[in-house]
Amino acid sequence: MGNVAHQIVVAFVHLYKALEGIFIRLFLNRFEKVITKVYRRGGVTINGTKPWDIKVHNKDFFARVANNASMGLGEGYMEGMWDCDDIVELTNRTMKHGIYRFYMNPWNRFLNFIELHFFNLQTKEKAWEVGQKHYDTGNDLFESFLDPEMNYSCGYWRTAKNLTEAQQDKMDLIAKKMMLKPGMKVLDVGCGWGGLCKHLAKNYGVNVVGITISKEGARYAQENCSGLPVEIRLVDYRDLNEQFDRIVSVGMFEHVGHNNYKEFFSTAHRCLKEDGIFLLHTIGVAHNDVPQIEPWFHTYIFPNGILPYYKHITEHIEKQFIIEDWQNFGNDYSLTLLSWYDNFIKSWPKLENKYGDKFFRMWKYYLQFSAGAFKSRKFQLWQVVLSKNGIEGGYYAAR
Repeated sequence: MGNVAHQIVVAFVHLYKALEGIFIRLFLNRFEKVITKVYRRGGVTINGTKPWDIKVHNKDFFARVANNASMGLGEGYMEGMWDCDDIVELTNRTMKHGIYRFYMNPWNRFLNFIELHFFNLQTKEKAWEVGQKHYDTGNDLFESFLDPEMNYSCGYWRTAKNLTEAQQDKMDLIAKKMMLKPGMKVLDVGCGWGGLCKHLAKNYGVNVVGITISKEGARYAQENCSGLPVEIRLVDYRDLNEQFDRIVSVGMFEHVGHNNYKEFFSTAHRCLKEDGIFLLHTIGVAHNDVPQIEPWFHTYIFPNGILPYYKHITEHIEKQFIIEDWQNFGNDYSLTLLSWYDNFIKSWPKLENKYGDKFFRMWKYYLQFSAGAFKSRKFQLWQVVLSKNGIEGGYYAAR
């Protein structure tokens, strides 16, 4: 019933937006002036000469943005309505100068609120959608731009000089924060292609269980971790009911959803031994300048993805966990995404026959927009270390 009700609400909003679009096109010149003025606040000029300026090829761009906000902006780029030499800096400026809030008109905010508070977009049944639509796109695509260990999450660039070093340093940072000892049993929630599972088993002598909702990822991870004490399972986190010395979740919490945070942390609490450590590595936002559900990403990249506010973590760990450490290295995600973007562009000639031009523009926009969002510091990257009862003798976090 909830899914039907959600579809009805979305259909109603889409109907309204269609009618609104007709009105906007009747007064397009006026809306063009408004949008041009709004962008000027961030030093962005329509058809200007700076790298971050927007070059409009089709005046329907203004109608798309006025009518569908960030969705219209992203779709307009995919369809070739506009170009920009530096989408990273364009996004940085729109975020820093409050232009992104302009995208969130009342109807977009209404749908955002309804989806967050009245519908569960990440039920057990719907949770598999992101695996099918995004992570199962094709291993060849992800191999083309990720590091050799296939880490699809933020690297740690404190001393790293390249992507491979940044991802190795991130995995070692996680291992040190979890205070691993040989023989420990570790759970990796959202293990992706098994890079972290492999690294921990190979270099720290632990036994690892990795879980994922991606069939392609599971198949790859099983081969990647062959010969090591690693077990890969295709399973939803809610179905777990066994205990581990350590639990780690990297880049998966964004798919859990507001309505499931309580169950997520309750599951982690149930599966963690009394003296265990749980490390959560997640993207987050600290204010309402950015919607938790970004419409374009929700539609084209990460179905049903929701970015948590920091308070959602603190609210739902209450009476279950103690915060031992909370580190933010969000700017490192901008560096990671820029490395992915460079690799993606270099590898595209090998991929273009399979994926096509619209996919190319979609992924260019996705990677550059994301890098700009982290550069603006409106998007954060948190590593949170949790224990059940406080670590005896205190906890000193690795950096």
